[in-house]
Amino acid sequence: MSTSLITTTAQSGKSKVAVSQFLSSRPCPNTAAERTSRPDGGTIVKVPMNRPGWLVPPLSWLLPFSENRRLRLDAIGTQVLQMCDGDRTVETIIEQFAVKNKLSFREAQLPVTQFLQQMTERGVIAIVGPQEKADQT
Repeated sequence: MSTSLITTTAQSGKSKVAVSQFLSSRPCPNTAAERTSRPDGGTIVKVPMNRPGWLVPPLSWLLPFSENRRLRLDAIGTQVLQMCDGDRTVETIIEQFAVKNKLSFREAQLPVTQFLQQMTERGVIAIVGPQEKADQT
């Protein structure tokens, strides 16, 4: 019996991915985002944003619009973000985070996956699913 890889829920509009598929996917950095290191070990990430279509004059005269979204990460967030290089899988990132912070895999899994989800929603990274091997017949 095979499990469904991606299931879309009609009510929430979100898709659910099997845990094994998510763990074998690879977080890739947004190449348009700028990273600036802070002295405390953290990072400031600036992600370019598109102007919303509804923000036209005279609204654009009244509402300020920033060309970049700025995120301030602490040292732990910076540590995880640096591991998102497109080569490591989510599972590898969790394992390395667990070892560095003396946690079990399960203790590290929830905070790392939540962080990756937040960074994806904010446009800092993109999570690329695993490539299926083509049948060579």
